[in-house]
Amino acid sequence: MSDWLQNLRDPDGADRMRRRFQAMLADGRHAFDAAMTVILTDGDPAAVRDEVFKTDRRINQNEMALRRELVVHATVHGATAFPMSLVLMSIGKDAERIGDYAKNLLDLAEYTSGIDDQERTEIATRAAQTSELLRRAATLFDSQDEEAARAFLMDEQQLRRACENQVCAWLSDDSRNRATACLCLRFMKRVAGHSGNVVSSICMPLDKLDFHPGGGGDED
Repeated sequence: MSDWLQNLRDPDGADRMRRRFQAMLADGRHAFDAAMTVILTDGDPAAVRDEVFKTDRRINQNEMALRRELVVHATVHGATAFPMSLVLMSIGKDAERIGDYAKNLLDLAEYTSGIDDQERTEIATRAAQTSELLRRAATLFDSQDEEAARAFLMDEQQLRRACENQVCAWLSDDSRNRATACLCLRFMKRVAGHSGNVVSSICMPLDKLDFHPGGGGDED
């Protein structure tokens, strides 16, 4: 699958769609980082709310534009464009969902007073790892490096499992209300999963997008 975008018959169109998708990934990471900064510093959500929502709207606009460009491309090039169109439609939705989870995380910032120091440390560690996955996903989408993509999917799986294990441990402890901390990790797990779905397009066949080894954003 590593050459599905490079081999388009319209190089200009391919480059335009690649840039648009890269912008979606960059905006998703920006919105995620902004929301997590507020949570980890116990800041005022209103300070970044407009920025996060504006960024999410920009992601949505790029997704809609990407869909229009794919329809035009498929109309012009016919059946040869079908696999590429399906791939970009699929991972475009993954990139769009990252912005949605950033908004969900920002909503949690209203309740950070319920997070203790141990939980905050765990959340900070996983947030840094998730942000780094988003950075790597954008780099890999450009390089289309299959070996590096497979290594990425192993790291993404490890992060999702770590988030899930910690949530299970917290839920098993009824000594305090850990709802905010649990939701933070659950949302980060989903962000990581969607980044994995994007990267799976580099090294997995079309029918296995979102169902890569260890599961993905849509499997758990």
